[in-house]
Amino acid sequence: MKLIFLKPQNLKFILRIFVENFFSKIFKRGEISGEVKKYVFENAIRNNPDSVLKAMDNFAKNRRFLMNIGDIKGSLLINQLKKIGSDLTILELGCFCGYSAILMAKNLTKFGKVVSLEVNKTYARNALEIIKYAGLEDKIIVIEGSSEKIIGTLRYRFDLVLLDHWKNLYKRDLIAIEKRGLLKNGSIIFADNVGKLISALAGERGYSNDYLDYVRNNNNYTNINIKTYLEYSMAEDEVEISTYSLDY
Repeated sequence: MKLIFLKPQNLKFILRIFVENFFSKIFKRGEISGEVKKYVFENAIRNNPDSVLKAMDNFAKNRRFLMNIGDIKGSLLINQLKKIGSDLTILELGCFCGYSAILMAKNLTKFGKVVSLEVNKTYARNALEIIKYAGLEDKIIVIEGSSEKIIGTLRYRFDLVLLDHWKNLYKRDLIAIEKRGLLKNGSIIFADNVGKLISALAGERGYSNDYLDYVRNNNNYTNINIKTYLEYSMAEDEVEISTYSLDY
């Protein structure tokens, strides 16, 4: 067993996931994004993004774990967003249930836009319904399909990019974003879940070291690493915040 699993704060999280997965198999729980949508529709106020986010947080804390960015790291994300303005164009890789897209979009003016890519058809469909329920469909574009195929079709230049899909795709997709010319001088790249615990838990798909090596040894990026907590837990995690510069 990897030693990182034995740290008390990490072990508590791992046990929670094990128990939830066990009972999901025994009781044949429904598809996760559909359950989130149902919970939001029953417990949140329509056209109220804060109420929708609160419902999703409550679901994740009290019912089933959600791989949202969550409230704690969400605050870190919004701090970065507010540093660069509110009339922003944002790219998100990994929409899931729409949590981060809603969180970012509610902090934008009517001129701001979030483009969110999601490879899972069911997640994309349910996320779009939750986004509409939150009243933010005019600010969020959800595109269903693989990031590898879609990035090459995008024509926006983005002020902020949120990487929150499979970690082993971070480097590949950032390079594709660069080659497509989708970054501006001063664009922020916010990479979630780059801590060692995710890598240990998820295996190859959770491996982000090649991404970290790439941005940290690239003169076009200035990087900050923040140690924080995995969503809805006290388990350890990290985010890497990289600012892109065209001046080098």
